Amino acid sequence: MSRPPAEGSGRIGTVTIRIIVCAATAALFALLNRAGAFFEVAEGVSLVFPASALALVAAALSGWWGVAAAFVGFMVSPWGLQTDLFRLVFFSVAVTVQAAVPALARFRPAGTTTARVLRVVSYGAVLNTLLSAVVAVPGVALLANPPFDLRQTGLAFASWFLGDMTTIVLLGVPALLLLRPALLLDDVQLAIFRRWAGRWRLHVSMAALVAVVVGAMQVFGGTWPLRAQWIAVFLLVPVLVNAAIGAVGGGLLTNGLVGIVYVTEVLHLARPATRPEMFQHVFSSYLNLAVFAVAAIVAGLFAGRSRALLAELEDHRRQLQDGFERVVTALAAAIEAKDSSTQGHVQRVARLAVAVGRRLGLSGRRAEMLRYAAILHDVGKIGIPEEVLNKPGPLGPDERRLMEEHVRIGVDILRSVDVLAPAIPFIQYHHERWDGRTDGAHAAYHGLKGDEIPLEARIIAVVDAFDAMTYERPNRTAQTNEDAIAELRREAGAQFDPVVAQALIDVVEGRSDAESSGRWPVLGGTADPWHPS
Repeated sequence: MSRPPAEGSGRIGTVTIRIIVCAATAALFALLNRAGAFFEVAEGVSLVFPASALALVAAALSGWWGVAAAFVGFMVSPWGLQTDLFRLVFFSVAVTVQAAVPALARFRPAGTTTARVLRVVSYGAVLNTLLSAVVAVPGVALLANPPFDLRQTGLAFASWFLGDMTTIVLLGVPALLLLRPALLLDDVQLAIFRRWAGRWRLHVSMAALVAVVVGAMQVFGGTWPLRAQWIAVFLLVPVLVNAAIGAVGGGLLTNGLVGIVYVTEVLHLARPATRPEMFQHVFSSYLNLAVFAVAAIVAGLFAGRSRALLAELEDHRRQLQDGFERVVTALAAAIEAKDSSTQGHVQRVARLAVAVGRRLGLSGRRAEMLRYAAILHDVGKIGIPEEVLNKPGPLGPDERRLMEEHVRIGVDILRSVDVLAPAIPFIQYHHERWDGRTDGAHAAYHGLKGDEIPLEARIIAVVDAFDAMTYERPNRTAQTNEDAIAELRREAGAQFDPVVAQALIDVVEGRSDAESSGRWPVLGGTADPWHPS
């Protein structure tokens, strides 16, 4: 029987893996450190220092192992003023500060996106590069041949600080965003970022815009380099667009890509120039890059906050809607409790009315109001005595007049509910006849006729009659669908709107496979195909 591996051997394996990762990171540091020599504008000072971006990522992901990798990588790849062991150690320590500060900060995926971004940018891009410049630049000024004067020292400090900070924002922050987005984005912003990442058409169009701007910089930059800086302002457009759509994640990633293209183009335009001229060209681009970065963060935070507020409002709206639905359902249940002979009637009328309404082109808010009116069309029966509602035989004249009062009572009940105000006319006039007759067995209550009757009220009238015909009532037996449809055809143009009647017939015949015992089925559950969206 084999033994499980000892706990100590697991720790040894973990340490071994960390050492391997540390060695690989140190080798990458050494490569990027040497790449900084290509952008040297003064002895030991580089306008673009790619290793500073890796310092942030290594420290954020590996902690002090990343700091150790940074120190080793700088030690094995000296350049500039690092001509002896003392200078090599001094400058390696100064540069390693850029990894030590974020390692001390110990980034965690906690807090809002604002707090996370400020934490990473403050400790991983601003404070660490500032301390590194404070440590290193005095040594650069003293060890340079000849030593720097005050103006040269100030320019060296600005170059070291701004160059490294810019490189971190353009390379390090996007890399950290791709590797561990939770260090920068909360759950809401992360969801927005992931949805944005899949919008490839947007990315293609923004890339085309960047290509146009870079082409303009090529055309005008050769004769007037400063004009290229003004043209580069148009690169702010894709940054803002992607920040608005992808929030902070989309803004920062776009800022990194646009910034890299921009700096590459500026270096290309300044390539024939001397070091002081190249310094002037690149240094002037820092203002644009700062504007891009701030715009990406601010616009992204605003967009994310707006999305979160909209989601919160939608959640509240849904809760209110659910609460309102429960109130309406409770009223419908109260109607059925009062009139036991119409069990399930209001639900069936509501579902079938929405189906007919949709066939006639109703949607959205109108379909929703139709549904509420159909559910509540008999709410006034709450005020009718039970002996009248549940009388097994025909109603007498006085009882009929009393029954007709349920429409007025229902309207009075709902008049104070502002949300249901659009549905009140549908309830008030659902007993009108298409021909307007106010006498006979099915007389109109108000005498409206034709298009004077709201369409929704005409729909409820037809559906209400169809359901009454096809379900048992105390004073009559249920008819089959075929008999009820025949009655609808006879009364089309008289009691019923012929267009609405035909629409109901189409709906009923179109769903004959769902019929039960020859009658329209009671539909229920959440899979209601006629519930308005």
